[in-house]
Parts: sequence; C-alpha cells; structure tokens
Amino acid sequence: MENREFEKYLTYNENNKKIKVAVAMSGGVDSSTVAYILKKQGYDLIGVTMRTCNPEDSDAKKVCDDLGIPHYVLDATKEFKTVVMDYFVNEYLQGKTPNPCMVCNKHIKFGMLIEFARSLGADFMATGHYTQLKDGVLSMGDDLNKDQVYFLSQMNKDNLKYVMFPIGDLEKPKVRELAEQLGVRVYAKKDSQEICFVEDGKLKEFLLEQTRGKAGKKGNIVTTDGKILGKHNGLSFYTIGQRKGLGIAQEKPLYVVELDSKNNCVIVGDNELLFKDELLARDINLISVDKVEELDGKICWAKTRSRDRLHKCQLKLQENGNIKVKFLEEKVRAITPGQGVVFYDEEKKVLGSGFII
Repeated sequence: MENREFEKYLTYNENNKKIKVAVAMSGGVDSSTVAYILKKQGYDLIGVTMRTCNPEDSDAKKVCDDLGIPHYVLDATKEFKTVVMDYFVNEYLQGKTPNPCMVCNKHIKFGMLIEFARSLGADFMATGHYTQLKDGVLSMGDDLNKDQVYFLSQMNKDNLKYVMFPIGDLEKPKVRELAEQLGVRVYAKKDSQEICFVEDGKLKEFLLEQTRGKAGKKGNIVTTDGKILGKHNGLSFYTIGQRKGLGIAQEKPLYVVELDSKNNCVIVGDNELLFKDELLARDINLISVDKVEELDGKICWAKTRSRDRLHKCQLKLQENGNIKVKFLEEKVRAITPGQGVVFYDEEKKVLGSGFII
C-alpha cells in the first residue's frame, strides 16, 4: 500500500486541537497506532490504561512517552476480580461457557475507564477495536475476521457518544503496516492472549485453583437415554460440540451435546443433536433500539459466537424479558449456554445482544 492510501488517517486538522481524547492504551499495536494517528490529526491526547489482573504493560507508558503525551493508570483490580473473574469462574461451575470480554467491556473498559477518562477532562475515549460507529450505532468493522463489535455489544449505549474507533475500517495487516510506517515501537508485537487473566492452555489449572478443586468434581458421561459410558473430570473442562478428549471408546463419534450441572453429567450424542433451530437469551442489552418491545417479531441476523457467521432469525419477546431466537433458514450447530448472542440488522449494525441460556 502506498503512503497516500493512509493519508486520511494522518491529515492534520487545526480544529482538533480543541478536542481532548483519551486513548485506551494496552501496550499493543492497535491502541498504540490509534494514539499515533490521533496525534497526527491534531487532537489533544492523553493515554489511559487499566490495571486489572496483571501489572499494566510498560509499553503503554513507553508509547505515551514517545508521543510526549501524559499517561494515567486506573486501578480496577478489585472491580475486575468481582465483576469479571468471579463471574467467569461461577459460570463454569454451573456448566456454562462464559464470555468474560463482553462483561468486562460493559462494566470495566467501557464503563469505569470511560468515567475515568472523562474525569480527566476527555471529550472522547478512543480504542483500537475493529468496529465502527455508523449513525452513532455499533457496527461491524471491515475486517470480518476480527468482529470485535460482538464483544462490545453489551456496553451501555449511552456511552457510545464518548467513544471513537479510529481504525475500525482497517484490517489488522494494514494496521501493522501503518504502525511500521509511523515508527510505532510495538508494530510487530504479537496479539494478546485470548483471556487476559488465564495463561493460554492453562484454563484447567486456573479453575482448579480458583475453586479450590471444586471444578474437578467427577461425574458420569452418559448418552441421551441415560446409559453411562464413563467418567468425566469436571463439567468445567468440557464444552458443547467437543468430540476429542472424552476418554470413551465407541463405534461411532460422540459429541458433548449438553452439560447437566444439576446431575453433574456430561451428556453425549450424535453430531445431528448439536443442530438447533432456536435458543433463549437473557440479559438483553439494547443498542440501536430504545425498547425491548421493538425487537418482538423482528427479523434480523444473529451470531452465537464471535467467529460465527450471520444466521437469519426472528426474535420473540418472552413475558420475563428474555428473547427467543428462531433461526429461519438453517439450524445452528453447538449453541453454547453462557456465550453471547448478538443481533444485527441488514447493514450489520447492532440491534442488541444477550447471553444464551
């Protein structure tokens, strides 16, 4: 890509000097690049970083020093432990597969951190998320391999007016290219691990430690008609759709189709049983609509995981405020309780989201 193709990200505007922007700095390439391009555009910048489960990345401070902008740290360790980590562990103990990023974004990153940024006088908080705001509404970014709007869909929509996503229309390789061109010190830095408070590949050890062994409570692996096939090592270590690592030998492949926390059983069955034509969602958060009643009967598209494709569906509001999602064109495989379900309109703007029951 020639330099001029980055021109719109690097063009100075005198009027931006009057606008104070806090860049949410993680120390990674995305947020660091955002800081560099907003500096080029003339904004009055500060950097803000959250201290959550680990010591904050020193690269965030170094990048701020490179740019000559102030760097502030918000200590959110207590709230992060209560709101995110404890939720994460409790969901696993109930046989669910949680989505900690959705909860963190709602309460911590796009809750506490925005409040912190505004307390420092910022008009906006900018992040390196691959998402866009269209008409003030969360919308998918152009890099469909990194649909981060899925993880943001539980945030308070009132906070959207304070948010900027300067690289939401770029793909990750182009961000690295732009970062290298700008001389960003972390342009080649690897992406962060999947769950910031769990070392990659160490989920089992983490859950056993956090639950003092409760997560490892053994139980039966059973078929859908109740036949016992073997023992499991704790519901938390299995997920819907899993086939390998079950420790059972059968003539045909069997998959985890349900985690029965009441009876502490892993229920297995044929692959066909993983395909469902509907789901129920709770904790509905609204983005582009004002009342949940507006979703009743709505035909839209849904994702049941971040890397899922869009499935056409119709929403039905339940008396208790939950929403039933009926898939219209195809059944969806391995719908997993605890994960988020996000509703999009035909322009890929977010209508709202919930958590799968």
